Amino acid sequence: MRGTRERQYRALELPEIISGMLVLFVVLWEACFEPMASGSVARDAFLRGTHLILCGLVWFNTAAVFLHFLTQVFHRRWPGRFLWWQLTVGGVASFVFSGGVWSFLPTQAYWVSLLLSLVIGAFSFVNILAYRRARRQSAVRGQGGWSPAVVFFTSMVALVVVSALILVTPGAARVPISYVDALFTCASAISITGLTSIDISQSLAPLGKLVLLFDIQVGAMGVMTFSYFVLLMVGKKLNVRDSSTMSTLLDQVGVNIIPSLLKAVVLVTLVVELLGAVALYFLWRGHPGVPQENLWFFALFHSVSAFCNAGITLFPNNMAQECVAHSYTVQAIMMLLILAGTLGFGVYLEGLTRLRGIFSRKRTVHRWSTHTWLVIRVTLLVLLVGSIGLALLGAFEPSAHARSADYNLWEGVWNAIGRSAGFNITDISDYGPVYHLFLCMLMFIGGNPTGTGGGVYAPVFALCVLEVLRVLRGQQDVEMHSRRIARNTIERAMATVVLSIFWIVFTTMLLLLMEPALADSENGIVKVLFLEVSAYTTTGFSLCNPAHLSDWSKLLIVLNMLFGRVGMFTFMLIFIRQSAPSPLRYPETRLPLN
Repeated sequence: MRGTRERQYRALELPEIISGMLVLFVVLWEACFEPMASGSVARDAFLRGTHLILCGLVWFNTAAVFLHFLTQVFHRRWPGRFLWWQLTVGGVASFVFSGGVWSFLPTQAYWVSLLLSLVIGAFSFVNILAYRRARRQSAVRGQGGWSPAVVFFTSMVALVVVSALILVTPGAARVPISYVDALFTCASAISITGLTSIDISQSLAPLGKLVLLFDIQVGAMGVMTFSYFVLLMVGKKLNVRDSSTMSTLLDQVGVNIIPSLLKAVVLVTLVVELLGAVALYFLWRGHPGVPQENLWFFALFHSVSAFCNAGITLFPNNMAQECVAHSYTVQAIMMLLILAGTLGFGVYLEGLTRLRGIFSRKRTVHRWSTHTWLVIRVTLLVLLVGSIGLALLGAFEPSAHARSADYNLWEGVWNAIGRSAGFNITDISDYGPVYHLFLCMLMFIGGNPTGTGGGVYAPVFALCVLEVLRVLRGQQDVEMHSRRIARNTIERAMATVVLSIFWIVFTTMLLLLMEPALADSENGIVKVLFLEVSAYTTTGFSLCNPAHLSDWSKLLIVLNMLFGRVGMFTFMLIFIRQSAPSPLRYPETRLPLN
């Protein structure tokens, strides 16, 4: 009986899903292919054919949700939080559309109707996700499914393809953009890299910039992380398999902390980005170098881009603008945002847990975890060594760069902190090749796990160095913080670094073959290597303009950015199935190494 009723509930959700997806399709079509209404024209836009179709679909969707709601009440089943959200948004959307059609609401209702329609379409996506989870949960145990690595990679690729399709439409671009350039830009945003082959400030309309902002935000948190958080917020609990998937992707031990980690990810992201946007808004208010009519959006976009270590700006010359390059206060805010995103959400979760224990007067463990202990120390060490090294090379290496010693130190700190963000306040190509190679090493080291930074991650690189020292000293284990590091962790760190080096060398050789003019230029090999390292480590620094590359080279860099965001070790697990350890072991032998 219960199974029959559940199937009836699922059948009731089908009209909601279909009508919601049609709503999403129509609102995207209207935004992408029809001129957007403004001012007094917004009133007549409600009577336009496409918007009237959207109005009918919204009314139908609201009626279907209301019928589902009444059915739940009739069967004495209290409707869930998600159904309440659907009914509330649908009711408000129906009222707004009615007010626009019969002209008893102001013209701004047009924009509200588009936003609410987008939310209704998003609800359909949530329903599809929930339906897929229910099917997967009810499947027979033991059946194989897609691995977390496959799901993560395919979801990123799907988001890149869909975002690029929107970006080439007339409503998203002010000038015609090729699909390859749209793919390149969207892949850069989703992988939080920062390399662009178009001038975003001049080429994209407000819709295109909103698409990039969404891609940056979702790409930083992770497509699956964002999806599962939405499910949690609308009342859909994660099952064991969902928690296990997220535990694998976030490399966390234990599935019980996954809901708390997801909430910490979104809470920290929104709070820090909002504080950064407010600070930038007041610093840029009245400044002639920043468009004042859209100042709030400029502040929010750059706050999100900085915290997510995306390196994408709305300025034509990156951060080499007077409002940034000549303002130490703005630079300090940007560096704090970048550093906040680099630390990693696991550190924030531990800090929030301790704060909660202090305020609730519960007894907490005084000892910090080994992960947090290592992240803080390695991050400070990389910043210290990187800042001093870059400052010295900028001052003493022969190059076209000519700055004072104080500014060299400040820019060294800026580039060391931004080694995974890609913001530049001067032309990096003015520096010498040694500076570029040293910056390559810093980009390769990157940020920290569960953070928004790129690279192989500083703790991973530190474990490799400690493993080498262990072998040279003849010790048995790698020990730190009164703990012995698991052998599997060390082996995975070594494999990540080795695979990353091989991939960077391979793609550098391919790009040299595909771009002979760039290879034959002055310091061409360094420029190509720098570009490949920047793409793979999702940094965004570049010594050449990606717009001058061929389409095939751009596609190669797109793959590089996506592989770097997923992680080479994780990507290899897509093709290599890990086998269970065998109880039988062959006799040990030794090989000459010297």
